[in-house]
Amino acid sequence: MKISVIGLGKLGLCAAACIASKGHSVVGVDNSEPVVSALKKRLCPIRENGLEDLLERSFERMTFTMDAHEAVLSTDVTLIIVPTPSGPGGAFVNDRVTAVLKAVAPALARKKDFHVVDVVSTVMPGSSQREFIPLLEEAAHKKRGVDFGFVYNPEFIALGSVIRDFLNPDLVLIGASDEKSGSAVRGLYESFVDSAPEFAVMTLVNAEITKLALNCYVTMKITYANELARLCEALEGADVDVVTGALGADTRVGKRCLKGGLGFAGPCFPRDNAAFQKFAADAGVELFLSPQVVRSNDSIVDYLFSMVAGRVGKEATIALLGFAYKPGTHITERSQSLALMNRFLEAGYRIAAHDPMAEVEIPHQYKDSVTVYDTPEETVTAAEAVLLLTPWPEYGAIDWESLWKELPRPIHFFDCWRVAKNAARAGDKVHYWALG
Repeated sequence: MKISVIGLGKLGLCAAACIASKGHSVVGVDNSEPVVSALKKRLCPIRENGLEDLLERSFERMTFTMDAHEAVLSTDVTLIIVPTPSGPGGAFVNDRVTAVLKAVAPALARKKDFHVVDVVSTVMPGSSQREFIPLLEEAAHKKRGVDFGFVYNPEFIALGSVIRDFLNPDLVLIGASDEKSGSAVRGLYESFVDSAPEFAVMTLVNAEITKLALNCYVTMKITYANELARLCEALEGADVDVVTGALGADTRVGKRCLKGGLGFAGPCFPRDNAAFQKFAADAGVELFLSPQVVRSNDSIVDYLFSMVAGRVGKEATIALLGFAYKPGTHITERSQSLALMNRFLEAGYRIAAHDPMAEVEIPHQYKDSVTVYDTPEETVTAAEAVLLLTPWPEYGAIDWESLWKELPRPIHFFDCWRVAKNAARAGDKVHYWALG
């Protein structure tokens, strides 16, 4: 099958490489000349685990261009994977999707064969029927379901594991304008996935709602585990890992996303909650659960700040271990670590920081106020209080017990994920706090 992928960002380029790696011919399209130029030179312009090696194996079946028109003419299915940023009210803004559709429409007008347009970008419910399909029908002078097909097919991937998630989905969500288009996209996925996913083929609006609903449900589960952690922390002998381990054994609950610690962050979960609430408000439906999930999630920064500030003076140096929003990625978007850093800086504390991947991602305004160290050991020994904020495997592997012997002064150590397994054997120099 010949596939065009429009938008070669963090998901788009990974998707294009994954599909090409399974034998399909792929035309990658982007409006960034530097990105297209780099790819034509067989260079990888994006940091993502495994992408460089996957591209190297797939380049023979890939071509790259800035011309969406020609890409559509030479392919059977077009995946549109461009950003849909959040607007002031929380709703996703479709401008970049509609710009691509306007570029695609003239090619659809010229094509004699049935072509499937597949929007992968996350959009607000109702966008496909109200905005996208009418635009294509009017601009291309063709009929949806007869001359071309339209599919909404959002992904459920996480940065740092995009390739693994794309090739091994639990669920493939397909909202289709017609049976032929839904079958075509299902067949495409069946040809390249390594797992045996559930295929959920439904109407466009149901798929649009499902995408937001699923992500918001996951954040509710994360938040529930975090509230359990606070509760366990308040009761002597309680352990959130023991409690959530038992909860997760029940198939009605499941183990995934049930680890008490910091709140959800990153480029998807926070804005999906905002979009879900905006969708409900526009529909005249009052939500009770979703707003409380966000409120609870946002409270974690204040909770940690108060816990630390109550134990160390404002002249202290605070060490923050990890400011990527999760392990395996350099992305810091909506990171609670950065939010906490900002709170400490505003209160007059000095900051020592370390992250295995995200050093360059510290916002510019923090550069003069934050000392970034090359190793976590150096970071810890520079501080009076330490917060282990991102559960990188590197932090769990540290010989904390030996490190404590080298400390120049007593410290408070806050292990937000309980990953520093031998840190509890701290002796007199370290006050160890395992959240939950």
